[in-house]
Amino acid sequence: MRLFIAIPLPSSLAVRASQLIPEGLPGLRRVPPENLHVTLAFLGYTPDERLPDATSAASVGAAEVGPFRLSFEGAGRFPERGRPRVLWLAITEGRESLLRLGTAVAAALRARDLRFDDRPLSPHLTLARVPDAVGLTEARAVAAAVEQLQPPKLATDVREIVVMQSVLSRSGPTYTALSHAALRGSSPPGDFRALNSEFTEGSFE
Repeated sequence: MRLFIAIPLPSSLAVRASQLIPEGLPGLRRVPPENLHVTLAFLGYTPDERLPDATSAASVGAAEVGPFRLSFEGAGRFPERGRPRVLWLAITEGRESLLRLGTAVAAALRARDLRFDDRPLSPHLTLARVPDAVGLTEARAVAAAVEQLQPPKLATDVREIVVMQSVLSRSGPTYTALSHAALRGSSPPGDFRALNSEFTEGSFE
C-alpha cells in the first residue's frame, strides 16, 4: 500500500485556505479543501505487513510532542525564482513544534527500518500546482499573482497525526485514514475519512 503520515486540517480552515488563490488563474491544479494537509513523512509503496510498524512509528513520534497551535500566514511558491511549480502558505506559529514532530516521526520510522522520503522537512501547506504543460505567459501570471497575495492569518490546534493510504486510479488517488495518533496528552477523534485527491504520482509537498 502507498502511505504517508500527515497533520489533518479542519474543514473550516481548509475551505478558507483553498479560497485564497484568485479565481481565473490559468492552468492551476488546485488542491481541493478536503485534501489539504501538512505532510510529515511520505513512505510511498509499503508492504501491507509493515502497516503496524508505520502505525507504531506515528504513535511513538506523536507522543514526543504535545498539542500546539499551527498558524498559516504568507504565500509563496516553489521554486522561488523562475517557473513556479507549487503554490503554498507559509507556517509561522507552531513551526518549531511541527519540526520536532517531523523529526520524531522520522526517527521512529528509521528505528523500524521503514523506507520513506528522508529529506529535511520544509513545513508548508500546498494550495495548488502548476503543470509542466502550462505556457510561459500563464506561468508568469501565476507567479505575479502569488507575489501580490496577502492572505489573512489562519490557525488551528494540532492534536493528532494520521497514517494515510493513497490508492491510485485514473480519476486520481483516494486517501483513507488508516490510523490516528494522538499528540502527547491529547485524545484524537475516531473518525476515519476517505478523501479524493488530485496529487500526482510522487508529488507530496
